[in-house]
Amino acid sequence: MSHSAPLRPSNSPLFLIWLILLLAPIGQMAIDIYVTSLPLMAESFAVGSKQIQLSVSAYMIAFAIGQLLYGPLSDAIGRKPALLIGIAIYLLGSVLAINTDSLSIFIVARVLQGLGITTASVVMKAIATDNFKGQQLSNTLTYMVIAWGMGPIIAPVIGAQLQDLFGWQSNLYFLAGYGTILFVMVAAGYRESLPQAVPLKRDILLGNTKQIIANREFQLCFITMGLCYALLLTFNICAPFMIQEVLGKSPVYFGNIALALGATYFAGVFSNRLNAGRVPPERLVRIAASINLLVGAAMLLIALLRPLGVIELVLPSLLLTFCAGVVYPNLMARGVSLFPQLAGLSSSVLGCTLMVCAGLITVLASWLPLNSLVPLASLYAVISLLCFFTLRRLYPKSNNQALAVAK
Repeated sequence: MSHSAPLRPSNSPLFLIWLILLLAPIGQMAIDIYVTSLPLMAESFAVGSKQIQLSVSAYMIAFAIGQLLYGPLSDAIGRKPALLIGIAIYLLGSVLAINTDSLSIFIVARVLQGLGITTASVVMKAIATDNFKGQQLSNTLTYMVIAWGMGPIIAPVIGAQLQDLFGWQSNLYFLAGYGTILFVMVAAGYRESLPQAVPLKRDILLGNTKQIIANREFQLCFITMGLCYALLLTFNICAPFMIQEVLGKSPVYFGNIALALGATYFAGVFSNRLNAGRVPPERLVRIAASINLLVGAAMLLIALLRPLGVIELVLPSLLLTFCAGVVYPNLMARGVSLFPQLAGLSSSVLGCTLMVCAGLITVLASWLPLNSLVPLASLYAVISLLCFFTLRRLYPKSNNQALAVAK
């Protein structure tokens, strides 16, 4: 008599959805929760704005590198070990960040946080694919995207309130507590769902990665997505100093502005859903790029003619952010769809390359003088111009017949 192998215990669908919803926003929250505190942190570490802003850039570049690691790792050793290893590295960075008064060590801690928590961003997609199929999978991914989008919306508000009540260090304790909850949930509640291990083979992995990066369409996708993401991050590392130190507003005031910016980005993303089936994606993207080009030029003109003010800073930033929200998900879908046979790897490479692109721009942004709107407006104008030209190459008019159909 033959005996079949025992079935692997399954995960509760409700538990999985909650786990994915909690994994989704933490990578973004670890960037945005303390942006309201950057001026106080600079004072606490006795450094200038440029130095403290580098902690955001260092986190992002580490986060980008992690994108390439955890996809293949989770396929080889399992989802659960990959998650536990990554979260443990993140928690090590969190403890180090809490217990140092040296900026150099703090930046190292941020690198560990970024390198570790990338596992949440990568492995949650694999967990969803392992455990759900058909409409269930589609619904779960929708919830995941919503939770991911909520991270940058609510994080600055939470950070501002925590700073106001308990000091800026409380943001670091919040991040450590969040990571601890995730570690316990994965260790105690999640059952391994990897269908079959895929051995790590360096030559095949490197060859496929090279093939993906060499693709011209893919290059245009990740460059443009990086530019769009850089718009949001540049605001988050520059505006706290401009609003709080130059204009004399409170951290909570800035937190509310950051909330409005995040909600505007989410509205831009959601507008794609509203226009689905009515307006071709390529038309939406080209319109958004054209608007961004005009807004970037107008913001620079306003900056040259008027002194720095909240309206002059925030209103153009809201318009740029909305349009970035329109462009970003369309290019994400196009970039991943270029390699359907390598969907997991292409997702990891896309995430890595766009984060590197955005991270390099934030390094540049950290050197901007912040007592005037002109430097920031100039950077926005350049980013908008670059987005316009990359999207024209990605969506040439000759291939966009929908543009000829008006109304």
